[in-house]
Amino acid sequence: MKTVYTLVSPTLQETLNRVAVRLSDRKEEVVELLSDEQPSKSRLVELSYVQCTWWEGCYYCQDENHQWHQVKCFT
Repeated sequence: MKTVYTLVSPTLQETLNRVAVRLSDRKEEVVELLSDEQPSKSRLVELSYVQCTWWEGCYYCQDENHQWHQVKCFT
């Protein structure tokens, strides 16, 4: 399944790799959050990503190729 979210910069990729090791996976939380407002994107996250994390106001999810994508931000 094709991902539709924004791939993040190499620097942020490295940061998220370090953060994800220390924090618990938030994928289920992201799926639930999106299920009400964007059900199709919720399903996409559920099927396309291995894990998700929270960093500086945004949820990021990692695909099977270990690439992080920005999924949802709060401002």
